[in-house]
Amino acid sequence: MSHSIPPSDDPPTRHPPDAAVCPPADLRREMACRICRRILNTYFDATGRLRHLHPAARTSYDHDPDPVPSAEVAGVARSCDFCSDRYPVFRLDSGPVQALALGEDDSSVHDFGTTWSACITCTLLAQSSKSEALTQRAVTRMEWADPTIAAEAVRAIHVGVVGTLRPGRTLLTDVHWPHTPVTATALPKVRDRLTALLTGPDRMDLLKVRQRRDIAASLQGGRLFAVDDEFTDLACTAATDLPATVLDVEDLPAPHGLLLWANPVVGGVCAASWASTDQGIRIVSYRGVGGSAGVADGLAVQALREQVGWLIPVSHRLLVHGEAITCVDGALAVLAATWLLIAQRTGETVSVAADRSIRKAYARTRRPAPEVRLVRIRGRQATGSRETRRGEAREPQAQRRWISGYWRSQPHGPGRALRKDVYVFAYLRGPADAPIAASTTVRVLAAERRRPKLQ
Repeated sequence: MSHSIPPSDDPPTRHPPDAAVCPPADLRREMACRICRRILNTYFDATGRLRHLHPAARTSYDHDPDPVPSAEVAGVARSCDFCSDRYPVFRLDSGPVQALALGEDDSSVHDFGTTWSACITCTLLAQSSKSEALTQRAVTRMEWADPTIAAEAVRAIHVGVVGTLRPGRTLLTDVHWPHTPVTATALPKVRDRLTALLTGPDRMDLLKVRQRRDIAASLQGGRLFAVDDEFTDLACTAATDLPATVLDVEDLPAPHGLLLWANPVVGGVCAASWASTDQGIRIVSYRGVGGSAGVADGLAVQALREQVGWLIPVSHRLLVHGEAITCVDGALAVLAATWLLIAQRTGETVSVAADRSIRKAYARTRRPAPEVRLVRIRGRQATGSRETRRGEAREPQAQRRWISGYWRSQPHGPGRALRKDVYVFAYLRGPADAPIAASTTVRVLAAERRRPKLQ
């Protein structure tokens, strides 16, 4: 539920007396506007009817609220309930907070509930009992004059929230941040911060405490994979036509691991971790937080990195033995395609050293130096024109094309008189700077799945 006050000093707008009366059970239900996806405020008008109001904003809305339960709105647009920042991080809990608005002819009671979405800066201010600093931040960001009726009302509400704030906080997992690029060499630090988040005191609605501990343990013992931008595009293309595919541990690049794509895939997901268990494969998807476009304050970015990190879990699934993944499974389909392409040697995996500062930090705590595996497309890359059998120069290829894997009878032994079957893995043919022909991607993926496994 959003709780910011409208920026106007005017009394609340009257509503027609025949408006439907909402049952008391709807009072604590979080509502969003169907049109703009913003979380709505609630209040009682003079007749005792429950109404909904858009949260405060610097500009006016061009439509009336169209309230529906927020669970029915895809991509709900949250904002900080204290300063209207577009990227809240935590949900704080307080005692019930209400405000009485008196007009010339009527009055209304605004019910702000007990839950508050907060950006990282407002979270720290509220948990430090700095209610006046909260108010000044809100007044500055909303460009209100102070004192005014609106500013004084916000000040009173902030005092009420801070005075009844309950211990702890809950991580918000449905906020879509701008993409946060992470280098492969920084991945060990990203993993350590994620492990600390999972084992820390902050609450998460998505995962239970025991699940969080198990996932953190698998992260610490798992391998790290960073997928470059070209291989990410390849996996996304392959996932769009992925047939029903049943995976087992042999199809995974490692029993436990954390994989980071160079760019977000379906639903803004940019990373995934997995753990092999007796029940199946436990998979968690993550979005990035703290993109430069989302947090302009350097101190806020530092606080976000220290207290949250770079990744937040957004979905969790146990893939039981024999369960198939298909192209409709979103980011999970991209993960499956990535695994298969790695297993089929369409990519090459090379080790890269972590950042020097990370290696030093590991050495100080007597931990072995972390290793990151960079996944990129392998190929036989031609850089110019080639000659035909008649000695004529061929035109440079406009696209790179996948050459499907195949068995080749390889001569060997004395005088190369003996033969043995060698499997040639799929590879890209064409200039390194040419685009990949997408039409060949899925065909290669299917062909590689059909090949017999090497003994």
